[in-house]
Amino acid sequence: MQRLFTRFFLLGLLLARIPAATAQDGGGGLVAATEAGQVRGQRAGNVLVFKNIPYAAPPVGALRFAAPAPHQPWPGVRDATQPGPTAPYNRPPAGAIDDQPAFDQGWVKGDDYLTTNIWTAALSGPPRPVMVFIHGGAFAIGAGNVPLYDGTAFAQKGIVLVTLNYRLGIEGFLKIKGVPSNLGIRDQLAALRWVQANIGRFGGDPANVTIFGESAGAMSVATLLGSPAAKGLFRRAILMSGSGQSVLSGEQADRVAAKYARVLRIKNTAEAYRRLTPEQVLAAQKQVTPKMVKLDTDKYADPGSGTALFFPVLDGDLVPAVPLTSVQQGASRDVDVLLGYNSDEANYFLVPTGLLKKINSNFVLTLAAKQLHPAPASLVTVYKQAYPTKSLGELLSAMATAYQFQVPSVRLADAHARQPGRTYMYEFAWPSSVAAGTYGAYHGLGLPFVFNQLALTAGPRGMLGPSGGPAELAEKMQSAWVEFAKTGSPGWAPYTAAERQTMLLNNTWQLQANPHAKELRAWEGVR
Repeated sequence: MQRLFTRFFLLGLLLARIPAATAQDGGGGLVAATEAGQVRGQRAGNVLVFKNIPYAAPPVGALRFAAPAPHQPWPGVRDATQPGPTAPYNRPPAGAIDDQPAFDQGWVKGDDYLTTNIWTAALSGPPRPVMVFIHGGAFAIGAGNVPLYDGTAFAQKGIVLVTLNYRLGIEGFLKIKGVPSNLGIRDQLAALRWVQANIGRFGGDPANVTIFGESAGAMSVATLLGSPAAKGLFRRAILMSGSGQSVLSGEQADRVAAKYARVLRIKNTAEAYRRLTPEQVLAAQKQVTPKMVKLDTDKYADPGSGTALFFPVLDGDLVPAVPLTSVQQGASRDVDVLLGYNSDEANYFLVPTGLLKKINSNFVLTLAAKQLHPAPASLVTVYKQAYPTKSLGELLSAMATAYQFQVPSVRLADAHARQPGRTYMYEFAWPSSVAAGTYGAYHGLGLPFVFNQLALTAGPRGMLGPSGGPAELAEKMQSAWVEFAKTGSPGWAPYTAAERQTMLLNNTWQLQANPHAKELRAWEGVR
């Protein structure tokens, strides 16, 4: 009896040394606790992975077209070893570039899709910096649990990496009577609040959260930078190929909503939209194209330049002003910001159309530039002088890249650099070999490097092209993002509005002062 007591006593001491968050459950999986219940993840090498953890209740029934609500507690241990459903979205058709890593199988049906995915080295020990990634996709497509956004390499560098799903398209961003504004942004805020409350149980430090995103994800980050509702939810922010101007005014949003109501022959009300199934909503989204809605107004330009309809909406609440204006007024004064753009962003949109090859005269180029600038002939002259070896089509792409990405990024950097929070700028210039190199450093190309996913994105139709990408660049780029999340500096000099220090990222890195100064001056005063 004494020996039996001793054995149980020693076993009790041993179990007491195992933190509750790292206990093994009966199925051999790793169990962590959240506010709503326990979740079972799995070990993948030296990284712990938890998938499909709810941060809000399923947006169905009365919660459909409603603000996100807390998830009901679940009994027992919820499996978090497999990917879950995604927000409904129309998967884009296949193109010249393989999009499987970014979109996987497309929409995965299921109600409980307001979820996070987490990669961490351990559930205990010193708290680790947290990075929360917000996926892009024109606020209408995409998911947080696709292969491209695997967080393993981040976790191996000491980061707790979180990805998330949020409502998209009509369900997330259409301005509907009786529906809270900006549901997709409200979802992101709910996820960030969930991170604050729960990430400590996954080894993360809630006091050191960096949000980052690409394209619409970067626009979301800018929106959060300017939102009073996001104050205190993150310490740092990274914007990849986004801007602080990509929002719709109330008038612009009303135009989009009115067009959908007319095409669908329904009233623009929550009740009318709730009667539609998710499949019907997605079918409806295809029926209205950007060409069908004039978004330019006397005061506000079309934020997507005729390529998209869904954006965050100025509502006097979550989005009180254009994010750039909010930043100028000090909304993100205590946040460190790293932002940048790719050298050939617009090629992603223009190469597939064949438009660049059709720009065969100065007249046609000037005509195209008229869509971007009030003095197109002068603009063309500036760009010809800056890029004497570019073809006419390539010049158009350079001007479109500046209008949509470069200039808005510089304006946001200038605004933030006047605040106490540190600012850092980059330009990603490494060119892909896909499609015989015609895409260059196109929109989205930085993602395989930041996530260190080169093997996944190489090949004849891969994002990187048949030649693949340099491992040294991916390692160095991801490490810079990690260092920024840990310390607030990516490893180069901060940006100032006077010097505009910008790190050129390519096979070699070069810190430039006032790059593209002549071209940027040509855009002064252009909205």
